[in-house]
Amino acid sequence: MPRFRKEKPVVVGDHPLDDLDRRILRIVQQDGLIPNQELADRIGLSPPACLKRVRRLREAGVIQRTVAILSPEALGYPMMSVVRVKLELPTEAATREFEERMSKLPRVVQCMTVAGDYDYVLLVRSRDVGHYQDFARRVLAAAPGIRSYTSEIVLAVSKATTELPMDGS
Repeated sequence: MPRFRKEKPVVVGDHPLDDLDRRILRIVQQDGLIPNQELADRIGLSPPACLKRVRRLREAGVIQRTVAILSPEALGYPMMSVVRVKLELPTEAATREFEERMSKLPRVVQCMTVAGDYDYVLLVRSRDVGHYQDFARRVLAAAPGIRSYTSEIVLAVSKATTELPMDGS
């Protein structure tokens, strides 16, 4: 008979994450500005109890922040590139310096340390191919500590979400 690993309950402060918490999180992922009264009505709690739960989720770091997701196209950055970066020597100092440099570049919308043939994967926003090419020349080709990089231009995005699953799947 196969053994199935039992998942540990997620704990928020001293309380395990329960069904009401998950319902709150599902809703606020879709609309972070939902009024407390409407949220309370949708999950079947009183407004004070709902607000208390939301505050607890924020204080515990489950809800990290509330943001507006902007349209890159509307703001003139329709092109996204996936850039894989290999450092010359991925020492602690070199990785820290690279990450600090990337964090200062607004067009680098994500910088991820990865396992495998490359050290980092970047998501970079640009106005067009020439704009990206300028970034690659100025930032990647001329940067100290970068051994190599590859770029892929994203032609279409079939799925992009910031929502996390709430049911364990």
